[in-house]
Amino acid sequence: MAVDGGAQRVTLARALRRAPLRFLVSSWPLRALAYVLTGTATGLLATVWLPVALVAGAVILTPLLTHPLVVAERRRIALLGGPALADPHRAPDRPGAAAWLQTRHTEAATWRELAYTVLHGSVLLVVNIAALVLGSAPALVYLSGVVNFAASAAGAAPTAEAGSAGGVVFLIGGAALAVAATAVLLAYTAAVAAVAHGELARLLLSPGEEARVRSLTRSRARLIDAFEVERRRIERDLHDGAQQRLLRLGMTLLTARLEFDHDPLAVRPFLEQAEGEARSALAELRELVRGIHPRVLTDLGLPAAVAELAGGLAVPVDVVLEIPGRLPAPVESTAYFVVAEAVTNAVRHAAATGIRVTGAVTGGILVVEVRDDGDGGADPARGTGLTGLADRVDALAGTLTLTSPHGGPTVLCLNLPLEPPCSA
Repeated sequence: MAVDGGAQRVTLARALRRAPLRFLVSSWPLRALAYVLTGTATGLLATVWLPVALVAGAVILTPLLTHPLVVAERRRIALLGGPALADPHRAPDRPGAAAWLQTRHTEAATWRELAYTVLHGSVLLVVNIAALVLGSAPALVYLSGVVNFAASAAGAAPTAEAGSAGGVVFLIGGAALAVAATAVLLAYTAAVAAVAHGELARLLLSPGEEARVRSLTRSRARLIDAFEVERRRIERDLHDGAQQRLLRLGMTLLTARLEFDHDPLAVRPFLEQAEGEARSALAELRELVRGIHPRVLTDLGLPAAVAELAGGLAVPVDVVLEIPGRLPAPVESTAYFVVAEAVTNAVRHAAATGIRVTGAVTGGILVVEVRDDGDGGADPARGTGLTGLADRVDALAGTLTLTSPHGGPTVLCLNLPLEPPCSA
């Protein structure tokens, strides 16, 4: 399942670019400072550890020795907004350390990681330290002035009490001004350094085009399997449901025809039974067709289809879909079934008492969010049905993000481009 937040996710760079003044009163400066401080610490570690890894590993074992640091860097980037970076490596063809090392040495991602480690322990370390020093400049200047003032005061004659009081007021005011200036300057310098560091980390540590193609190939293979399973399910439902009812209908009509020759008045109960069986068969066929593709989705579009779906649930569902006009049919269909699976899981498995579905088209991307107040703890690996939908989303070059901590809330975010790239 994809984990990218997509178009609506707020990041440090976006927050800094869109509202530079509001940025100061948000949590982003603290997150940027945490990223720079931890980056300085891991950069110092890389400076010491990389030569050890190169010498001890004799180059051959270097990917193994640098692996923990790179894993930490992929997770640390979440401080800048967005999810941690995905692992770009493919699984070895066979078990064992030798196969693991052979696979790593043949991947471009391994050497990008090594390049990042070298830069992290040199250039990026200097950038982080420079950002911290530059941001702390007002405080350093103030402290330097205090030291000089104290040294000059120690060698001078005692001043009058009024002069001493004035000096204390001056020191307190200067300290407040220095703290304020340091906070503002450090917030911006740390943010700039963090954004630069993060962009380089994403460039070198993110999955490359090769990993994306592998993921897309696996998704399409799973889609083929899923379509085959769905075809068999439809065949089974037709055989066990509507087909059996139609068979009984035929037998009832045959009995009615045979009875008509002897006693026409006795045919009436058989005709009533045939009418009931016909209605039941029609209802089952409609239910089956609705599961394949709802009629209202074809006729009226996504908002109407989701509203109809919400109206049939025992839990109140608040639907706010601000979608102008019709969307491409594959986008509408995929979005509908993602929402249907999410609300069904919320009702059946999460004991939700309220569900909210919101969506809009932003920058050529359909963004839909399903949030419930249930127990949380949703895991696609436990058969929630979202894994197959994630493959369907991947096939349209979209992303599907699930956040479901224990205790809730569960939030499912879908991003689907209205015009997928040709490579997808």
